[in-house]
Amino acid sequence: VRKEFPETWLWQTIAPKSFSGEKTLQKKVPDTITSWIITGFSVNPIYGLGLTQRPRKLNVFLPFFVSTNLPYSVKRGEVVAIPIVVFNYMDEDLSSVKVELENKEQEFEFADVENEIIDTSKVELSREKRLAVPANSGKTVSFMVKPKKLGHITIKVVATSDVAGDAVERQLLVEPEGLPQYVNKAVFVDLRATPEVTKQFEVEIPRNAVPDSTRIEVAVIGDVLGSTIQNLDSLIRMPYGCGEQNMLNFVPNIVVLDYLKATNKLTANIETKAKRFMEAGYQRELSYKHKDGSFSAFGESDKSGSTWLTAFVARSFKQAANHITVDESVIDKSLEWLSDHQAPNGSFPEVGVVSHKDMQGGSGSGVALTAYTLIAFLENYNLRDKYKNTINKAIDYVYRNTESLDDTYALALAAYALQLADHSSKAVILAKLDAKATTDSDTKWWHKPIPEADAKNPWYGRPNSVNVEMSAYGMLTFLAAGLETDALPIMKWLIGQRNDKGGFQSTQDTVVGLQALAKLAAKISSSNNDVTLAINYAQDMEMRLIVDAENSMILQKSELPSRTRNIEVKATGSGFAVLQLSYKYNMNVTGEWPRFVLDPQVTANTNPDHLHLSVCTSFVPSGGQNVSNMAVMEVSFPSGFTADSDTLPSLENTPYIKKVETKDGDTTVVLYFDSLDQRELCPTVSAFRTHKVAKQKPAPVVIYDYYDNSRIARQFYDGPKASLCDICEQDDCSNACSIKSQKQRSPAELNEASTSRTMIGNAGHKFNVSFLALLLSSVVLRMV
Repeated sequence: VRKEFPETWLWQTIAPKSFSGEKTLQKKVPDTITSWIITGFSVNPIYGLGLTQRPRKLNVFLPFFVSTNLPYSVKRGEVVAIPIVVFNYMDEDLSSVKVELENKEQEFEFADVENEIIDTSKVELSREKRLAVPANSGKTVSFMVKPKKLGHITIKVVATSDVAGDAVERQLLVEPEGLPQYVNKAVFVDLRATPEVTKQFEVEIPRNAVPDSTRIEVAVIGDVLGSTIQNLDSLIRMPYGCGEQNMLNFVPNIVVLDYLKATNKLTANIETKAKRFMEAGYQRELSYKHKDGSFSAFGESDKSGSTWLTAFVARSFKQAANHITVDESVIDKSLEWLSDHQAPNGSFPEVGVVSHKDMQGGSGSGVALTAYTLIAFLENYNLRDKYKNTINKAIDYVYRNTESLDDTYALALAAYALQLADHSSKAVILAKLDAKATTDSDTKWWHKPIPEADAKNPWYGRPNSVNVEMSAYGMLTFLAAGLETDALPIMKWLIGQRNDKGGFQSTQDTVVGLQALAKLAAKISSSNNDVTLAINYAQDMEMRLIVDAENSMILQKSELPSRTRNIEVKATGSGFAVLQLSYKYNMNVTGEWPRFVLDPQVTANTNPDHLHLSVCTSFVPSGGQNVSNMAVMEVSFPSGFTADSDTLPSLENTPYIKKVETKDGDTTVVLYFDSLDQRELCPTVSAFRTHKVAKQKPAPVVIYDYYDNSRIARQFYDGPKASLCDICEQDDCSNACSIKSQKQRSPAELNEASTSRTMIGNAGHKFNVSFLALLLSSVVLRMV
């Protein structure tokens, strides 16, 4: 059975052992029926870089094989026609080829047109069809199936004839209706001063959540950054397609390497993985650099560089230089550009578009951005003398403006910058920041004031990106002042704001949050953890997880029954652990408390095979906030549809759209906006039907503020509807489909069809051949 279909193959470093420079590789060819293009390069200390003069082609071929092309995913309750192509490249015709779709695990049921109205199901272990396949050609066939379980189901197709046979196995992703919502509740279990700790958790699932979409998981690890290290390539669930968001592939790896080296926990595998991510992120970030040395969110497509992003990159590249090769001139040129744009009063005004409005400060004074940029200069120690005048002017500006500063976000950045500069006012500013903190039991944090109009907004009760940022800067300030004990309550609060992957909500909060956690975690790290957790999740139901010196870096996970609602965890022993309860559920209703107007409408020129969707949106002002930060819209298509790639460049050329990309196998289009205000914008996205799916569920459209996750809106829309009669093959379509088709056609159409039927005669097979030719042309490059 062919089941291995990698997208790439043999990305491998080879070290020849002989003087001839040759080495023989023996590898199993993947199961894909395709042509592999093989290229390579070599590096020699004497002759330098060598490249292959001409790529080599390796053809993988079978004289008889079967292929299937599945959609990226379908929703539960939908019916999908599984397309199958049987290829016969032998010299003889095959008069009877049996094509069988197996269903031994009962992960789906076969759909019949007769059962569309009366939804009955029967147990079938397989279903088969027979067809004739002429020599040197292919024939298509399909089976209609309705998945019964969520997750990946196995689609196994077997084709046999008297002289040859082949089998292929693929996985089809089945998702619940609606959009997934993720909740993570994490706590720092500290047994260093007490022998026992008890924690209570509640799983809060809305009554209108999609049935059977709930998944609950409990996890524990004996390291503060343990879950982060496990998920370096997927710390957040947002897309990251701009210059600032790309840094998420870069900075956390620096943090992890610094932390593991400081605690003597670094392994070769983690170091290799982290450096690989860093090198890729570094090279990708250079594509956002302007010729003058500055950086911006979308590179040269922006009119100018960004003060904020240029400072972020200069700071991060300096940190990375301890682990990978970084061109020092790139950092120097960035700082030079920043210095050239410093105002006479010492501030750093934002040049270009401000993607992160909080960086301007609530009063627009520029203290936050100036402090942020100052930190970049201060952390480049080797260049402090060169930019001494620039640094001193910035320090004076920050100091002069902090006495009357009321904005907590700007104050947190100013306090940290003045600590790094060892300014005489650092203790006074820290005390002022501390006075603004909120405390509860053993935690401490800072938060933005909630506008009166948003007092009941439920999104403010969830982890908030801006609150995480300012609290992380507060923690870094305490640590820079040597107040580790005072920083511990902030660390406990930050741990509780993380997602299940060890990141936070977006880029900036994840970067600075992890930096703060790593600095304190390195100081309290222990190799003597011995923690036993007794987890009670139902009456008389208990599980035990143990964290000790041997497994402290291993993330232990256990899934709980989906009906679990209350959990009690009793921890005993010594040392500490991080315990987290993660759960998800789906919602298929309009999002609550929307901060954007969102109106998706299927346009009149839509047909069953081509979808055109107009999505109108604008920002809803509140509490004096009239403009959003960078906004991201994600438009998902109904099952069976994929984005029309030909229309994406015209979207990207629209003035208010900065970037367009796709994800999830081109089934979702992601649009980036610099910002949104009250003016309505209505981009139109298009998609083709690439797979036959009936009974499609509504598809979601979401728009959100990238840097403030309390600003979000969610809507659903229906695409072109399809019934089983629309996706069935001739043999599978019953008389009911013929009657339905006739009822939907006008008398004139019926008369025309009768006339054309007389003229065409027995030419129906010609249409089938044309359709097959079209299908074959789509799989010429890659057939499985």
